Formats: sequence, C-alpha cells, structure tokens
Amino acid sequence: MVFGNKFDKIFDPQKNLRSNDRKNSITLEELEKLKENAKKYISCKNKNEELTRKNKELEEKIKVLSEKVDELKDKNENYLQRLQRLQADFENYRKRIDRDNANHKRYATERILKKLINHYDDLKRAKKVINALKVEDSVKKGFEMITKNFKKLLEEEGVKAMKCEGEKFDPYKHDAMMVMQNESVPENTVLEELEKGYYFDKEVLRPAKVVVSKKSC
Repeated sequence: MVFGNKFDKIFDPQKNLRSNDRKNSITLEELEKLKENAKKYISCKNKNEELTRKNKELEEKIKVLSEKVDELKDKNENYLQRLQRLQADFENYRKRIDRDNANHKRYATERILKKLINHYDDLKRAKKVINALKVEDSVKKGFEMITKNFKKLLEEEGVKAMKCEGEKFDPYKHDAMMVMQNESVPENTVLEELEKGYYFDKEVLRPAKVVVSKKSC
C-alpha cells in the first residue's frame, strides 16, 4: 500500500491532481452556510459600526450633561448661599424687631409705673395729713387700706422700694439733693432719703433723692 501510493504520485500525476481537486472542492450545502455566515458577518459589522456611532453620540451627550450638571451645582450653591444670607438677615431683623418691641413695651410700662409711684407718694403724703387731723378712725383705716393696696399693686408689678440710708452714694441710683457735714460716718454716705427710690425688675426705675455726708475741711 505504501509503495502503491508513492508510485501513483510519481507515475500518475493526473490522478494526483484529481485527488487535490476533490480535497479543495465544497458541497452546495457548505457553500450556502458560507454565504449565510458572510451575511451574518456583514450584518454584525454594520450593527457594530452603528453601535460605535451611537456610543460616541452618547459620550458627547454625557459630556454636555456633565457640564450642565456642574453648572447647575454652581448655581445651586449660589442660591443656597443667597438663601442662607437672606435667612440670617431675616433672623437678625426679627431679633431687632423683638428687641425694639420689648424695649418699647418696657418703656411704656416704666412710664406708667412712674406715674403710679407718684400717685403712691401723694397717697402717703395725704395719709400723713389725715393722721394729723382730727378725723374719724374709719376714714384713717380706709385710707390706710387704700395705701397698702396701692403698695401691693406696685410690688405685684415688680416694683420694689430702695433702702438707701447708710449706703455709699451711688450716682446710678441716688440723686444728691443736699450735702451735709457729718463726722460720724464715712464721706459720701447717704444720711437721709428725701424721696423714695424704686427698682423695676432689679433695675433702677426712679432714683432716690438723698442727703449725702461730707467731712469738714
């Protein structure tokens, strides 16, 4: 068999060519498959090119959208800062209005209380006059009750009388009406209250009118 094949190749070249043609030939079925595969390849190639084009378009859109997102972020940051400034300005405005309203309310309250204190002083002076006169005890008791009720009203509103005698003179809460020589107490000591002073919520509502001591020269 081995010598036969070699002999055929050497001495029968036509037979060898026919054998090679059979090896290189394909069937119709194989040809159809090759055509079908070629069509699929072309179709896949076209789809790949289309997808590549669309991918580039999407990349361009993403780039544009990314730039817009950055721009919107900057705008949003600016709006947020403006809003925070406006909020801070409004909060300061509200605090200022509340403070002004509180000051106005306190001023109005103090003004009314000062008038009530003056009326209370008038009542105390009238009480001294009535007590010095020969009037019925019922009148004196009635006037005493009115004076006490007025004092109670002031205390309920936060008004408290000062006790100044023996204290060191304080220009914040004392008005020096007179200066009197006195060697028994330190200089600038309150010797006498000529008119009562009052606090309102621990602040001076009306200074006391006082007599202050001084040393001899």
